[in-house]
Amino acid sequence: MPRKPSVFFAVFPVLLVLMPVYAQALDKSKLDQYRSHLDKLHELVQSCEAKASACDPNAVGNDEEVQIQGLGVGANVNSFEAHYDWLRDALKSARNTGDKNRGDKLRPVESRLDEVSREVSGEDSGHPDVALARRRADAILGHPEFATVHQESLWDRMLAHLARWLDRFFNNVAQFGERSPWIGPVVEWGLIGLALVGLALWAMRVLRRQRLAVRMEAARQIEPWEEAARNWRSLAEEQAARGDWRDAIHCLYWASIAVLEGRNLWAANRSRTPREYVRLLEAGSPRWTLLRQQTQGFEQVWYGLNEAAHQDYERALELHEGLRAS
Repeated sequence: MPRKPSVFFAVFPVLLVLMPVYAQALDKSKLDQYRSHLDKLHELVQSCEAKASACDPNAVGNDEEVQIQGLGVGANVNSFEAHYDWLRDALKSARNTGDKNRGDKLRPVESRLDEVSREVSGEDSGHPDVALARRRADAILGHPEFATVHQESLWDRMLAHLARWLDRFFNNVAQFGERSPWIGPVVEWGLIGLALVGLALWAMRVLRRQRLAVRMEAARQIEPWEEAARNWRSLAEEQAARGDWRDAIHCLYWASIAVLEGRNLWAANRSRTPREYVRLLEAGSPRWTLLRQQTQGFEQVWYGLNEAAHQDYERALELHEGLRAS
């Protein structure tokens, strides 16, 4: 695992930004002179806003190093540098802009100058300038290229320890394997054996669950209505096997009635007519539709004394399965 960079390498780029080396020397000025320079820059921006010809970048003046006097004990800043490249670029851009948009371009410039003026307009104790330098340094350090240090959580540290342990473990195994060539096949076949044992345990668990499900299903007590429905269904299959389609359709109808009675849709009463069973269900419901269709086919064959065919039986069986599933 790669080692983290030291504090020096993390701070070194910041020092390069905070202490740039320029080809030209900076003008030396005191705090009062710096304030006067800011006032002239205010006047220059206002003139530029009124007339495009006044937007002269050369009128900004040179960059300067401002000396701070009267700092408190223990202060570690006695000067700061003021650069005006941003102002020259703004004036150059405003000079090539129409009268309507020039004021909008210069408004942020005025705001920045006002902010700098407020920061240096305090007492000569130097504390406002220290705050200014600190804000500038924080703004520079806030850039993405300096975001090199991240706080690690407990989980990240645990993962790092685990990764280092695994790295040492496999390195030791590799070194041991160089001295003992037999270790490689042993580890390989050992892993294959563990995989086979795991697969066997999983298969045994699945089979045990299936046997338990079958045992529970066999031990479940059959309800009377379910037994009656199965008996009617078995009798229908026997009649169909002999080609007695009328009796087969008759048995399927009563198998459907037994299924619906088992769901407590009505109380058992064999004195009802087939149409009365239909009226006991909610009109328009899926069960009502299926039982109505089966009842019509049953009445035509059984009470109408019509001949039945194999397709009539298949239709009755389809409606019965639909009622069981509904």
